[in-house]
Amino acid sequence: MNLTVALLETRRPMTLAEIRQRTGYYRQGDSESSRRMFERDKDDLRRLGVPIETREVAFGDELGYVVDRSTYELADVDLTAEEVAALSLAVQLTGSEGAHLALAKLAARAPDPSELATSPTTRVSLAPDPVDAVADAVVSRTPVRFPYRTAGGDTAERTVDPYAIVQRRGAWYLVGRDHDRDAVRAFRLDRFVGRAREAGGPGGYRVPEGFDPASAVSGPEGERTDVELAVRPAARWAVELRGGVDTGRVHAGQPVLRLPDLDPVRDRSWLLGLGADVEVLEPAQLRGEVVDALRRLTERSERDARGGGREESGEATSERSERDARGGGREESGEATSERSERDARGGGREET
Repeated sequence: MNLTVALLETRRPMTLAEIRQRTGYYRQGDSESSRRMFERDKDDLRRLGVPIETREVAFGDELGYVVDRSTYELADVDLTAEEVAALSLAVQLTGSEGAHLALAKLAARAPDPSELATSPTTRVSLAPDPVDAVADAVVSRTPVRFPYRTAGGDTAERTVDPYAIVQRRGAWYLVGRDHDRDAVRAFRLDRFVGRAREAGGPGGYRVPEGFDPASAVSGPEGERTDVELAVRPAARWAVELRGGVDTGRVHAGQPVLRLPDLDPVRDRSWLLGLGADVEVLEPAQLRGEVVDALRRLTERSERDARGGGREESGEATSERSERDARGGGREESGEATSERSERDARGGGREET
Protein backbone atom coordinates (compact mmCIF):
# COMPACT_ATOMS: atom_id res chain seq x y z
CA MET A 1 0.00 0.00 0.00
CA ASN A 2 1.61 3.30 -1.01
CA LEU A 3 1.78 6.47 1.03
CA THR A 4 -0.96 8.33 -0.85
CA VAL A 5 -3.50 5.50 -0.46
CA ALA A 6 -2.66 5.07 3.23
CA LEU A 7 -3.21 8.77 3.94
CA LEU A 8 -6.45 8.78 1.93
CA GLU A 9 -7.93 5.78 3.73
CA THR A 10 -7.18 6.84 7.29
CA ARG A 11 -9.99 8.53 9.22
CA ARG A 12 -7.60 10.42 11.48
CA PRO A 13 -4.08 11.80 11.10
CA MET A 14 -1.41 9.07 11.25
CA THR A 15 1.96 9.48 12.93
CA LEU A 16 5.13 8.38 11.21
CA ALA A 17 5.22 5.23 13.36
CA GLU A 18 1.68 4.34 12.22
CA ILE A 19 2.59 5.04 8.60
CA ARG A 20 5.57 2.67 8.89
CA GLN A 21 3.30 -0.04 10.29
CA ARG A 22 0.57 0.50 7.64
CA THR A 23 2.76 0.79 4.53
CA GLY A 24 5.88 -1.21 5.39
CA TYR A 25 8.04 1.74 4.28
CA TYR A 26 10.60 3.81 6.24
CA ARG A 27 12.03 0.90 8.22
CA GLN A 28 15.61 2.20 8.20
CA GLY A 29 17.81 1.38 11.15
CA ASP A 30 17.63 4.77 12.84
CA SER A 31 14.69 7.13 13.26
CA GLU A 32 16.47 10.10 11.70
CA SER A 33 17.00 8.25 8.41
CA SER A 34 13.35 7.18 8.40
CA ARG A 35 12.22 10.73 9.07
CA ARG A 36 14.39 12.19 6.27
CA MET A 37 13.11 9.66 3.73
CA PHE A 38 9.49 10.28 4.73
CA GLU A 39 9.90 14.07 4.52
CA ARG A 40 11.44 13.73 1.06
CA ASP A 41 8.55 11.56 -0.18
CA LYS A 42 6.01 13.89 1.42
CA ASP A 43 7.54 16.89 -0.37
CA ASP A 44 7.58 14.99 -3.68
CA LEU A 45 3.88 14.14 -3.36
CA ARG A 46 3.00 17.71 -2.50
CA ARG A 47 4.86 18.93 -5.61
CA LEU A 48 2.72 16.49 -7.63
CA GLY A 49 -0.43 18.07 -6.20
CA VAL A 50 -1.30 15.61 -3.40
CA PRO A 51 -2.61 17.81 -0.52
CA ILE A 52 -0.92 16.15 2.46
CA GLU A 53 -1.99 17.97 5.62
CA THR A 54 -0.06 18.08 8.89
CA ARG A 55 -2.25 18.04 12.00
CA GLU A 56 -1.83 17.61 15.72
CA VAL A 57 -2.63 14.18 17.10
CA ALA A 58 -5.00 13.99 20.07
CA PHE A 59 -3.39 12.86 23.33
CA GLY A 60 0.12 12.96 21.93
CA ASP A 61 3.06 15.19 21.14
CA GLU A 62 3.70 13.86 17.63
CA LEU A 63 2.33 15.35 14.43
CA GLY A 64 0.00 13.35 12.19
CA TYR A 65 -0.53 13.32 8.44
CA VAL A 66 -3.65 12.89 6.33
CA VAL A 67 -5.01 13.60 2.85
CA ASP A 68 -8.45 15.25 2.82
CA ARG A 69 -10.54 13.42 0.21
CA SER A 70 -12.70 16.47 -0.53
CA THR A 71 -9.57 18.39 -1.53
CA TYR A 72 -7.85 15.53 -3.36
CA GLU A 73 -10.69 13.99 -5.39
CA LEU A 74 -12.10 15.52 -8.55
CA ALA A 75 -15.61 16.90 -8.65
CA ASP A 76 -18.36 14.94 -10.41
CA VAL A 77 -18.16 15.12 -14.21
CA ASP A 78 -21.40 16.10 -15.95
CA LEU A 79 -21.10 15.93 -19.73
CA THR A 80 -23.34 17.33 -22.43
CA ALA A 81 -24.60 15.10 -25.22
CA GLU A 82 -22.07 16.67 -27.61
CA GLU A 83 -19.19 15.97 -25.23
CA VAL A 84 -20.28 12.35 -24.85
CA ALA A 85 -20.39 11.98 -28.64
CA ALA A 86 -16.85 13.36 -28.97
CA LEU A 87 -15.53 11.01 -26.27
CA SER A 88 -17.34 8.09 -27.87
CA LEU A 89 -15.54 8.74 -31.16
CA ALA A 90 -12.18 8.97 -29.39
CA VAL A 91 -12.79 5.68 -27.55
CA GLN A 92 -13.81 3.94 -30.78
CA LEU A 93 -10.54 4.99 -32.40
CA THR A 94 -8.04 4.52 -29.58
CA GLY A 95 -9.66 3.08 -26.45
CA SER A 96 -9.50 -0.34 -24.83
CA GLU A 97 -12.40 -2.42 -23.51
CA GLY A 98 -11.97 -0.78 -20.11
CA ALA A 99 -12.35 2.62 -21.73
CA HIS A 100 -15.75 1.63 -23.16
CA LEU A 101 -17.00 0.73 -19.66
CA ALA A 102 -15.75 4.03 -18.21
CA LEU A 103 -17.40 5.98 -21.02
CA ALA A 104 -20.71 4.16 -20.46
CA LYS A 105 -20.69 5.28 -16.83
CA LEU A 106 -20.08 8.89 -17.85
CA ALA A 107 -22.70 8.75 -20.61
CA ALA A 108 -25.34 7.55 -18.15
CA ARG A 109 -25.11 10.93 -16.40
CA ALA A 110 -25.59 12.95 -19.61
CA PRO A 111 -28.86 14.90 -19.98
CA ASP A 112 -29.65 13.17 -23.28
CA PRO A 113 -27.86 9.77 -23.21
CA SER A 114 -27.58 7.88 -26.46
CA GLU A 115 -26.51 4.35 -27.35
CA LEU A 116 -22.73 4.02 -27.61
CA ALA A 117 -21.14 2.25 -30.57
CA THR A 118 -18.98 -0.69 -29.50
CA SER A 119 -17.67 -2.03 -32.82
CA PRO A 120 -15.14 0.44 -34.25
CA THR A 121 -14.40 0.21 -37.97
CA THR A 122 -11.11 2.12 -37.69
CA ARG A 123 -8.48 2.25 -34.97
CA VAL A 124 -5.52 4.55 -34.38
CA SER A 125 -2.46 3.33 -32.50
CA LEU A 126 -1.02 5.95 -30.12
CA ALA A 127 2.53 5.42 -28.92
CA PRO A 128 2.92 5.96 -25.16
CA ASP A 129 4.97 8.93 -24.01
CA PRO A 130 8.44 7.57 -23.16
CA VAL A 131 8.69 9.97 -20.22
CA ASP A 132 5.66 8.33 -18.57
CA ALA A 133 7.49 4.97 -18.52
CA VAL A 134 10.11 6.22 -16.03
CA ALA A 135 8.53 9.27 -14.37
CA ASP A 136 7.04 7.30 -11.47
CA ALA A 137 10.38 5.63 -10.76
CA VAL A 138 12.11 9.04 -10.62
CA VAL A 139 9.54 10.40 -8.16
CA SER A 140 9.49 7.30 -5.92
CA ARG A 141 13.28 6.76 -6.12
CA THR A 142 12.82 3.22 -7.42
CA PRO A 143 15.72 1.50 -9.28
CA VAL A 144 14.77 0.31 -12.77
CA ARG A 145 16.06 -2.25 -15.27
CA PHE A 146 15.60 -1.94 -19.04
CA PRO A 147 17.06 -3.17 -22.35
CA TYR A 148 18.97 -0.34 -24.05
CA ARG A 149 20.26 0.09 -27.59
CA THR A 150 23.48 2.07 -27.92
CA ALA A 151 24.31 4.42 -30.80
CA GLY A 152 26.38 1.57 -32.26
CA GLY A 153 23.33 -0.72 -32.39
CA ASP A 154 24.29 -3.08 -29.54
CA THR A 155 21.63 -3.97 -26.96
CA ALA A 156 22.29 -4.69 -23.29
CA GLU A 157 20.35 -4.82 -20.03
CA ARG A 158 20.96 -1.78 -17.78
CA THR A 159 20.10 -1.30 -14.12
CA VAL A 160 19.87 2.34 -13.07
CA ASP A 161 18.98 4.52 -10.09
CA PRO A 162 16.95 7.18 -11.95
CA TYR A 163 17.82 10.67 -10.69
CA ALA A 164 16.01 12.89 -13.21
CA ILE A 165 14.62 13.26 -16.74
CA VAL A 166 16.24 15.89 -18.98
CA GLN A 167 15.41 17.17 -22.45
CA ARG A 168 18.34 18.19 -24.63
CA ARG A 169 18.68 18.76 -28.37
CA GLY A 170 15.08 17.63 -28.88
CA ALA A 171 15.52 14.27 -27.11
CA TRP A 172 14.55 13.02 -23.63
CA TYR A 173 17.22 11.46 -21.40
CA LEU A 174 17.01 9.45 -18.20
CA VAL A 175 19.91 10.49 -15.94
CA GLY A 176 21.00 8.26 -13.08
CA ARG A 177 23.62 5.96 -11.59
CA ASP A 178 24.41 2.95 -13.76
CA HIS A 179 24.88 -0.02 -11.40
CA ASP A 180 27.30 -1.86 -13.70
CA ARG A 181 29.58 1.15 -14.15
CA ASP A 182 28.97 2.68 -10.71
CA ALA A 183 28.83 6.09 -12.37
CA VAL A 184 26.27 8.63 -13.54
CA ARG A 185 25.14 8.07 -17.13
CA ALA A 186 22.48 9.54 -19.45
CA PHE A 187 20.20 7.21 -21.45
CA ARG A 188 18.09 8.39 -24.38
CA LEU A 189 14.50 7.27 -23.84
CA ASP A 190 13.95 6.59 -27.53
CA ARG A 191 16.68 3.91 -27.36
CA PHE A 192 14.82 1.80 -24.80
CA VAL A 193 13.92 -1.41 -26.66
CA GLY A 194 11.57 -2.67 -23.97
CA ARG A 195 9.69 -1.33 -21.00
CA ALA A 196 11.49 -0.28 -17.83
CA ARG A 197 10.87 -2.70 -14.93
CA GLU A 198 11.31 -2.12 -11.22
CA ALA A 199 14.62 -3.43 -9.89
CA GLY A 200 13.98 -2.63 -6.24
CA GLY A 201 11.56 -0.96 -3.86
CA PRO A 202 10.65 2.72 -3.48
CA GLY A 203 13.18 4.87 -1.66
CA GLY A 204 16.00 2.52 -2.66
CA TYR A 205 18.63 5.26 -3.13
CA ARG A 206 19.39 8.92 -2.57
CA VAL A 207 20.15 11.58 -5.17
CA PRO A 208 23.51 13.23 -4.42
CA GLU A 209 23.26 16.65 -2.79
CA GLY A 210 23.43 19.46 -5.34
CA PHE A 211 23.26 17.10 -8.31
CA ASP A 212 22.77 18.90 -11.67
CA PRO A 213 21.00 16.56 -14.15
CA ALA A 214 21.72 18.74 -17.19
CA SER A 215 25.48 18.44 -16.62
CA ALA A 216 25.25 14.67 -17.13
CA VAL A 217 24.02 15.00 -20.72
CA SER A 218 27.04 15.48 -22.94
CA GLY A 219 27.64 18.08 -25.58
CA PRO A 220 26.63 21.72 -25.99
CA GLU A 221 23.33 22.84 -27.39
CA GLY A 222 23.55 22.97 -31.18
CA GLU A 223 22.69 25.97 -33.31
CA ARG A 224 19.25 25.76 -34.87
CA THR A 225 18.22 27.25 -38.17
CA ASP A 226 15.29 27.64 -40.56
CA VAL A 227 15.27 25.11 -43.41
CA GLU A 228 13.48 25.47 -46.75
CA LEU A 229 12.28 22.33 -48.53
CA ALA A 230 10.62 21.59 -51.86
CA VAL A 231 8.02 19.03 -50.80
CA ARG A 232 6.09 16.45 -52.81
CA PRO A 233 2.50 15.65 -51.77
CA ALA A 234 3.47 12.31 -50.18
CA ALA A 235 5.70 14.03 -47.58
CA ARG A 236 3.78 17.25 -47.03
CA TRP A 237 1.86 15.93 -44.01
CA ALA A 238 5.14 14.87 -42.33
CA VAL A 239 6.76 18.26 -42.91
CA GLU A 240 3.71 20.18 -41.71
CA LEU A 241 3.55 17.94 -38.65
CA ARG A 242 7.04 19.19 -37.76
CA GLY A 243 5.92 22.81 -38.11
CA GLY A 244 6.46 23.38 -41.84
CA VAL A 245 4.79 26.49 -43.28
CA ASP A 246 4.05 27.09 -46.96
CA THR A 247 6.08 30.04 -48.28
CA GLY A 248 3.89 30.49 -51.35
CA ARG A 249 6.84 29.81 -53.64
CA VAL A 250 7.35 26.87 -56.01
CA HIS A 251 10.55 25.00 -56.94
CA ALA A 252 10.60 22.46 -59.78
CA GLY A 253 6.82 22.30 -59.66
CA GLN A 254 6.68 21.55 -55.92
CA PRO A 255 5.62 23.93 -53.11
CA VAL A 256 8.39 25.31 -50.90
CA LEU A 257 7.84 24.93 -47.15
CA ARG A 258 9.89 26.52 -44.39
CA LEU A 259 10.71 24.50 -41.26
CA PRO A 260 11.60 26.84 -38.38
CA ASP A 261 14.17 26.14 -35.67
CA LEU A 262 15.54 22.85 -37.05
CA ASP A 263 18.71 21.25 -35.71
CA PRO A 264 20.78 20.61 -38.88
CA VAL A 265 22.77 17.83 -37.19
CA ARG A 266 20.18 15.96 -35.17
CA ASP A 267 17.34 16.32 -37.71
CA ARG A 268 19.43 15.28 -40.71
CA SER A 269 18.45 11.63 -40.35
CA TRP A 270 14.76 12.63 -40.39
CA LEU A 271 15.30 14.52 -43.66
CA LEU A 272 17.10 11.52 -45.16
CA GLY A 273 14.18 9.31 -44.17
CA LEU A 274 11.87 11.36 -46.40
CA GLY A 275 14.06 10.40 -49.37
CA ALA A 276 13.12 11.77 -52.80
CA ASP A 277 9.90 13.32 -51.51
CA VAL A 278 11.76 16.41 -50.25
CA GLU A 279 14.60 18.51 -51.61
CA VAL A 280 16.59 20.68 -49.22
CA LEU A 281 16.99 24.17 -50.72
CA GLU A 282 18.40 26.19 -47.83
CA PRO A 283 20.76 26.43 -46.01
CA ALA A 284 23.33 25.48 -48.64
CA GLN A 285 25.59 23.59 -46.21
CA LEU A 286 22.78 21.31 -45.07
CA ARG A 287 21.73 20.78 -48.68
CA GLY A 288 25.25 19.62 -49.56
CA GLU A 289 25.43 17.27 -46.57
CA VAL A 290 22.07 15.67 -47.39
CA VAL A 291 22.98 15.28 -51.07
CA ASP A 292 26.30 13.61 -50.14
CA ALA A 293 24.57 11.23 -47.70
CA LEU A 294 21.93 10.26 -50.28
CA ARG A 295 24.65 9.67 -52.87
CA ARG A 296 26.45 7.29 -50.49
CA LEU A 297 23.20 5.45 -49.80
CA THR A 298 22.52 5.10 -53.53
CA GLU A 299 26.02 3.79 -54.22
CA ARG A 300 25.72 1.26 -51.43
CA SER A 301 22.31 0.07 -52.71
CA GLU A 302 23.76 -0.38 -56.21
CA ARG A 303 26.68 -2.40 -54.85
CA ASP A 304 24.32 -4.59 -52.82
CA ALA A 305 22.13 -5.12 -55.89
CA ARG A 306 25.16 -6.20 -57.94
CA GLY A 307 26.29 -8.52 -55.13
CA GLY A 308 22.83 -10.11 -55.00
CA GLY A 309 23.63 -12.53 -52.18
CA ARG A 310 26.33 -14.42 -54.15
CA GLU A 311 29.05 -16.20 -52.22
CA GLU A 312 32.33 -14.32 -52.14
CA SER A 313 35.45 -15.81 -53.58
CA GLY A 314 38.40 -16.49 -51.32
CA GLU A 315 40.15 -13.38 -52.65
CA ALA A 316 37.10 -11.18 -52.01
CA THR A 317 36.71 -12.64 -48.52
CA SER A 318 40.35 -11.92 -47.80
CA GLU A 319 39.99 -8.34 -49.01
CA ARG A 320 36.87 -7.85 -46.88
CA SER A 321 38.62 -9.24 -43.79
CA GLU A 322 41.56 -6.91 -44.39
CA ARG A 323 39.24 -3.92 -44.67
CA ASP A 324 37.39 -4.91 -41.51
CA ALA A 325 40.67 -5.28 -39.65
CA ARG A 326 41.63 -1.75 -40.68
CA GLY A 327 38.16 -0.52 -39.64
CA GLY A 328 37.30 0.64 -43.16
CA GLY A 329 35.25 -0.45 -46.09
CA ARG A 330 31.83 0.14 -44.55
CA GLU A 331 29.48 2.82 -45.75
CA GLU A 332 27.24 4.20 -43.04
CA SER A 333 23.49 4.56 -43.45
CA GLY A 334 21.93 8.01 -43.38
CA GLU A 335 20.82 7.62 -39.79
CA ALA A 336 24.17 6.24 -38.63
CA THR A 337 25.98 9.00 -40.51
CA SER A 338 23.76 11.59 -38.85
CA GLU A 339 24.34 10.17 -35.37
CA ARG A 340 28.11 9.97 -35.94
CA SER A 341 28.15 13.56 -37.25
CA GLU A 342 26.16 14.69 -34.23
CA ARG A 343 28.68 13.11 -31.86
CA ASP A 344 31.63 14.54 -33.77
CA ALA A 345 30.10 18.02 -33.93
CA ARG A 346 29.13 18.16 -30.28
CA GLY A 347 31.68 16.00 -28.48
CA GLY A 348 31.22 12.78 -26.58
CA GLY A 349 30.79 13.19 -22.84
CA ARG A 350 28.87 10.90 -20.60
CA GLU A 351 25.88 10.06 -22.76
CA GLU A 352 25.59 6.26 -22.81
CA THR A 353 26.60 4.89 -26.23
